[in-house]
Amino acid sequence: MVTTTRPAPAPETTPAPSLLGDWRREVVRVGPHNYAHWGSIRVGLSVVAPIAILALSGHPTLTLYAVFGAMAGIWGRHNTYGERLRVQSIMGVGMTVAVVAGTLSGLLAPGTYLPVAIMTVISIAGLLLSRSAGLLPVPSLFFVFAVGSTSAVPHTPSDLVPATLLPLAAAAFAILVGQIGRLHPNAAAVKNPRRPAVRLVEVLRTPGVKLDIVRYGAGPLLAGGIATAVGIGHPYWAAVSATVPLAGVTLGSQLGRGTQRFLGTVLGLAIAALVFSLNPPLIVLLVFVAACQIWAELFSMRNYAITVIGVTPLALTMVHLASPLPIDQLIGQRFLETLIGVVVAAVVLIATRPFVRRVSS
Repeated sequence: MVTTTRPAPAPETTPAPSLLGDWRREVVRVGPHNYAHWGSIRVGLSVVAPIAILALSGHPTLTLYAVFGAMAGIWGRHNTYGERLRVQSIMGVGMTVAVVAGTLSGLLAPGTYLPVAIMTVISIAGLLLSRSAGLLPVPSLFFVFAVGSTSAVPHTPSDLVPATLLPLAAAAFAILVGQIGRLHPNAAAVKNPRRPAVRLVEVLRTPGVKLDIVRYGAGPLLAGGIATAVGIGHPYWAAVSATVPLAGVTLGSQLGRGTQRFLGTVLGLAIAALVFSLNPPLIVLLVFVAACQIWAELFSMRNYAITVIGVTPLALTMVHLASPLPIDQLIGQRFLETLIGVVVAAVVLIATRPFVRRVSS
């Protein structure tokens, strides 16, 4: 009897990461729904309510302070109610600090490099806070957005009062809305476990964190600095766009995030141009804001490009309510500064890529 020996099966190998494959997956992937409508409704209510109250009562310029505090409701959407309370409280304070810092910057030196420097520092702070307190998404771009938006408007010392009280009040309302579900909890929704808090000194010892600090500092610094030097207007849009791609895991996914930012912005600008061309009354604009916010939150954890389609007209509307400008001017500035930010982020990521290999080796 002749026996034959079968060759041993070849060991399974993990395919090497593909830059183009990671980029494509990031751009086209749409995550699962996972009851996203509940989170979008909560955040939509949290953001639109203070905007409507202030705008309809004849104080549209104050909406800029309140809206960022209300954004605390973005965090903890898939957490338990206790964890949601914790992270939203942290973000309520964090967003208030960002608004106050931006207001101080607008008081001392609006339109200069001072806001760029503050955006750089607070971008790094958002990264470290995320790693220490277990916050997702990384709040850096929201902090940069808050500082940049409030610093772009000239202020008086008395503005520090609403800059402190309004975001705190809006955050408190968002936290309250986030706890309403306790009355009728949805047991079918997936609740993420609490991410353990880490001391800052331990965060700073984590492999790769120094490189991330450099990136989160260089992105808004370079993009905001270029936009300020060119004098386009609203340079914080460039700084925010330069911060967005940094959250990816691989270079392909990071470049994909930048592509999503650009594509979503272009489509969002088209929608904003159409709506503003109709010269809608205030109440219609408020309904539009609500729709944009709900749309953005429906896709915020699923596909960033689709999210930005809602975020872009929302941001333009907020700027228009706080400090009216011709809409074609706002659209042009948003387009150019988004392009600057995305390109700067790509350059920073590619230039620092060799250091990633050193950290992982």
